[in-house]
Amino acid sequence: MLLQRKPSRWRALVGSLTVAAACLTVGTPAAASTADPAREARAFADAFVPAQLEKHQIPGAAIAVVSGGRQVFAQGYGVADVDTGRPVDAEQTVFAPASVAKLITATAVMQLVEKGRIDLDADVNGYLTDFKIDNAYPGKPVTMAHLLTHTAGFAAGDYGTGAASPQQVHRLGAHLADHQPSRIRPPGERAVYSNYGMGLAGYLVELRSGLPFHSYVQENILRPLGMTHTTMAQPGPEPVARALATGYRLLNGRQVRAEGAKYGHMPPHGAGFRSSATDMAAFMRAQLNGGSPILKPESVHLMQGRRFANAEGTSGMGYGFQEYTRNGLRLVVHRGNIPGYFAIMALIPERGLGLYASYNGSGKGGPDSAWDLVNAFADRFAPSSPPAAGASGTLPDVARFAGTYRSAQAADTADLGKLSALMSAVTVTAGQDGILTTTGAVALGAAESRQWVQISPGLFQEKNGYRKIQFTEDGLLATENPTGPLERLAWYQLPTLHLGVLGVSLAVLLLSALAWPVVLVVRRARHRPAHGPRLAGLPGWTAAVLVTASAASLAAMFANFEGNQADFFLGGSPLLSAIRTLPVLAALATTASLAVTVLAWLRGWWGWAGRTHHTAIVLAAGAYLSVALSYNLLA
Repeated sequence: MLLQRKPSRWRALVGSLTVAAACLTVGTPAAASTADPAREARAFADAFVPAQLEKHQIPGAAIAVVSGGRQVFAQGYGVADVDTGRPVDAEQTVFAPASVAKLITATAVMQLVEKGRIDLDADVNGYLTDFKIDNAYPGKPVTMAHLLTHTAGFAAGDYGTGAASPQQVHRLGAHLADHQPSRIRPPGERAVYSNYGMGLAGYLVELRSGLPFHSYVQENILRPLGMTHTTMAQPGPEPVARALATGYRLLNGRQVRAEGAKYGHMPPHGAGFRSSATDMAAFMRAQLNGGSPILKPESVHLMQGRRFANAEGTSGMGYGFQEYTRNGLRLVVHRGNIPGYFAIMALIPERGLGLYASYNGSGKGGPDSAWDLVNAFADRFAPSSPPAAGASGTLPDVARFAGTYRSAQAADTADLGKLSALMSAVTVTAGQDGILTTTGAVALGAAESRQWVQISPGLFQEKNGYRKIQFTEDGLLATENPTGPLERLAWYQLPTLHLGVLGVSLAVLLLSALAWPVVLVVRRARHRPAHGPRLAGLPGWTAAVLVTASAASLAAMFANFEGNQADFFLGGSPLLSAIRTLPVLAALATTASLAVTVLAWLRGWWGWAGRTHHTAIVLAAGAYLSVALSYNLLA
């Protein structure tokens, strides 16, 4: 639910963000006065980052730390280019931080809010000129507050949002108009990550400022902060382009260049964003110093404060920033990733601390390994004991929460991205001791098994930990990710059921596809009559072949998922075309086979065994296609 806002945000603020001047250190404030924050930061990073790069097989990284209102540390590790051995330099080497750019976009919006050009609570259609957002819920318009908290209610989908070169990038307004997603729920009900929503927020910056988005950002954020190695332009300045670290992915233990979607049609959500670690440190300093010189303290408070939560007891959203808790301490964070790169920014406003890291390879752990760095940083410089998991009130039986859950974002997805739900379900099991066990991604970082203790009705705290999850009355599981809630699945939605149906169906169809030509050859060699029209069995055999080929194309995609990711964002490849086309052709062949099979039963073709076989083919193909339909393969 959306946290209640007062009529005027500016008068209602209890006060601006208090920036702690604590130095970067472990222990009490008294100890901070004798510690050297630069030395402490270097000791931490030198011990952690090289080991992380080696463990996850990532070529390079750049780290920056802010404390007490200044950059106290910045360092590059590893190489920016594997072939040349060019080392990473924290100031000179540019990375692609992707969705971390959403914080830049939210900052631009808040600048225009300060100037009275944007009202956070106004219908965005009042600002749009060339197109309008569909009025799917009369009386419940989409506002800028919804866009910045991912609560606008748009369907998800990133297929075709990337571009291989700057020359292929669409104009922002034209792309938003031509690719407007459906509105699938009223705004303000649920936070589910939406790149389109942030792209729309950036377009409103264009309209209300009269400048192209990248120009507005350059003049009003990057230039005042001295971020000379940062751009949102596509193409960017030549010096920035030359300084870009090469992005990599692992293939059979080797570093392979991650080609493809380095640009995109919606720059405000992070496509084409380039920056260095020291430049991002300048942005962190502004956020930790009350916004100076780019924002007022009130705006920083609104960005970093809790504006929305899927459930009261779990992490929530600010304007752009996401809440994260470690050791009982509140952080505000944002991470980003595109093929070949990932990055994370984490601020601890209470301590005046900021950490930024950017990497140029997915490695073994993928983008989730960024949380390892954040957790180690918080453990080192903001330690505390996990809060006790004390229960209060009458607690319901934990068995009621057991079941299988999937990402709401995957469920909302209107394109091929929904296939991710087939392999990413979360299972919740209840123990006799009242402990819940979750297997899968309910916490930020690598998906793993965790145990939870109920502390109030539906609210669980990690056993011997600090994380919290909340089960709501409408079947939602609010996780540690404030824009990544999970939905409880009915029995017919279970991925295990779908995989079982696919397995049985494919066994029938593969055997039929292989055996049919053999039977035909044997029959002709023995001069046996067909007992039916000569080509009547062709639609069934064609359906079996097409479904088998469709399954093979999916297997090929998952076998090299990371390698095909860039093609997904670009919106096409021979493999993706096959994935989209084969089920449609199979549906046509299955329809024809159904008609032939009905005629066969009515007219007595093929004998009882032949008719039963054709019926099995139709049923198996139909079962496969029904699963394909539920994952948007027939969309």
